Amino acid sequence: MFSFNLLTIVSSIVNLLALAWIIKRYFLGAIIRIMNERREKIEAAMKEAEKKLQEAEDLRKQREAQLAQARDEAAKIIKEAVDTAEKMKRDITAKAEEEAEKIIVKAHEIATAERKRVLETAKKEVLAFSRLIIKEFFKRFLPVEAEELLISQFAESLDSAIANIKSDNIEEVKFISPDNVSSQLKKKIEDKLRALLPGNWKFIFDVDPSIGLGFKLFIGEFLIDHSLDYHLSQIYETIREVENI
Repeated sequence: MFSFNLLTIVSSIVNLLALAWIIKRYFLGAIIRIMNERREKIEAAMKEAEKKLQEAEDLRKQREAQLAQARDEAAKIIKEAVDTAEKMKRDITAKAEEEAEKIIVKAHEIATAERKRVLETAKKEVLAFSRLIIKEFFKRFLPVEAEELLISQFAESLDSAIANIKSDNIEEVKFISPDNVSSQLKKKIEDKLRALLPGNWKFIFDVDPSIGLGFKLFIGEFLIDHSLDYHLSQIYETIREVENI
């Protein structure tokens, strides 16, 4: 059936070996190189993919950490805002209460000052009116000598008032009355004072109509006030204390 030619077989083997050698010599290295390069590319691609996956995972973790930090910061900001708002509320309330207290105190001070001013004005008006009434009373119903008599009686009561005054180094004594009095009364007053106050002091007699009635006596820096205004003021203060004005 089949007939084998030895020459043909040998020729075929030689051709096959020649083809194998040619393939190995010229094509196998290139094929292996291409396959190695492809394998390296695949490995590099896989490594790059793994690297990208790792970077993606790291980025995800970083994003989660940033989100957690952002949430913490947001919560902190909200808490600080709430605390600040509460503090502002407390400060505003405290300041409002303080301002209200100041307004109340100021209003009380203004009311007290106004009350004092009104009372002082009323006092001055009462004193002025009383002085006019008393002065007019003296003019109409008492003799001219009554005023000098009053001064004389006041002068007689100087003993107790002057007893506590230190008479050392007194250079001047001034007696002030609302009207010019007689020389006899002046002499009487001066003699009385010199008997009570030893020393070579200068005596001055002066007139001040604003006194109304009575007199003022300056012994150095010390004042003995027996003027009408002084006694009316004392009466007025006594009335205020009694009525608790």
